[in-house]
Amino acid sequence: MNGHCDGSPRSEPKTPEERLNRALRRCGHYLYHHSAGPRQATVLRLLQENGPMSQREVQEALHIQPGSVSELLSKLESKGFLLRQRDGEDKRRVNIVLTQRGQELELRPVEETLSRRYAALSGEEQALVTDCLERLLASWDERGCGT
Repeated sequence: MNGHCDGSPRSEPKTPEERLNRALRRCGHYLYHHSAGPRQATVLRLLQENGPMSQREVQEALHIQPGSVSELLSKLESKGFLLRQRDGEDKRRVNIVLTQRGQELELRPVEETLSRRYAALSGEEQALVTDCLERLLASWDERGCGT
């Protein structure tokens, strides 16, 4: 990548720590914006199978609290998977509608998704990366230096 999304130049990392920090930030950004957690996937599956639903219908189908469903829908909306639209017949009703991206999303079982996501690394490499990241996180927790 030659620059930021806004076109401004991006300087190359000068140290191994800067390179690691950039790689971790990019991985975090990718995972946040390109994946749906298990509860998010459940909402997307529900909408793919049933079409547009009200927030209350989603809430009742998933047996969760209104605040939880609202937060879940907001996250999916920010990722571009769904929209909230006023009902044409009942203006009080807001329908949850999948976007084109949400409709095209292939929802695989979690195990298959993870297997595909990390296929570029062998099992041994995955174990090594996991160990390194867990040690790093433990160190941050101990010293309180997450920032």
